Amino acid sequence: MSEKQKVPAGKSVDDRPEGKEATAQTSETPYRYNRELFYSFDREKGFSAKVDYQYDANQTIIRQSWDAAEERLNAVRNKVIGGKRSPIAYYMEKQLMEVPMLAAYTGFSPWRVRWHLTVPGFRRMKISTLEKYAEIFEIPVQELKSPHFLT
Repeated sequence: MSEKQKVPAGKSVDDRPEGKEATAQTSETPYRYNRELFYSFDREKGFSAKVDYQYDANQTIIRQSWDAAEERLNAVRNKVIGGKRSPIAYYMEKQLMEVPMLAAYTGFSPWRVRWHLTVPGFRRMKISTLEKYAEIFEIPVQELKSPHFLT
């Protein structure tokens, strides 16, 4: 980390020149809520910890990650609308889950979860299985059967 990126003691990230420039360039700063624990070392005081807002570089990384997640969600939504994937795939992506994680939550084997992600597998599911998925995704069973974005 260069000297220009370090935040002196008693100053916040917003006091840095590049922080003001970045704030001036973008009218919104949605990731100012994310705070981190920063450690610093002073020869007289030793180590100290301070909770402060994230650096602009970290905010950019977080923004890019959420944008990529939104793109993946839109791609899965289009596959569900096109009839290539089941609504479980959409809600799984919306919850940022993967097959092994969903399998662990449901108690099903991963291959069975993958089968439920297909349209034929979804159509053959019992109501009890649908209820289990709906409970995990915290949605009603009816929403799982006919998602709001299909209408």
